[in-house]
Amino acid sequence: MNGGEVWLAIIAVSVALMTLIQIYVLVVAGRTLRRATDTLADLRRDVQPLLARAQDISADAARTTALAASQMERVDQMLASTAVRLDQTLHVVQGAVVEPMRQGAALVAAFRAAVAVVRGIGDRHRSARDEEEALFVG
Repeated sequence: MNGGEVWLAIIAVSVALMTLIQIYVLVVAGRTLRRATDTLADLRRDVQPLLARAQDISADAARTTALAASQMERVDQMLASTAVRLDQTLHVVQGAVVEPMRQGAALVAAFRAAVAVVRGIGDRHRSARDEEEALFVG
C-alpha cells in the first residue's frame, strides 16, 4: 500500500463515518419531531375542552348582559311612568285641595267684608248718636 491508497482509505472511512453520523442525526431529529407532534396533539386535546368552556362562558356572559340591559330598560320605563303618574296625581291633588281652599278663602274674604260693612254701618249710627249727645246741653 502506498501513501495515496492510505489516504484514500482514510477518506473513505471518514465519509462513511460522516454518513453514519448524519443518519443518526436524522433519526434523532425524526424522533424529536414525532415527540413534538405527539406533545402538540396532547396539548390540543387538553386545550380543546378549555376553549369550549371559554366559549360557553362567553355566550353566558353575552346572554346575561342582554338580560341586564333589558331589565334596565324596563326599570327606566317603570320610573318614567311612575314620574308621569306622580305628576298627574299631584295635579289632581292640587285641583282637589288648592282650588277649594282658594274658594274657601274667597268666601272667608267675602264674609269679612260683609262683617266690616255691617260694623261700618253700626259705627256710623253710633257716631251719629254720639255727636247728637255731645251737642245736647242739658
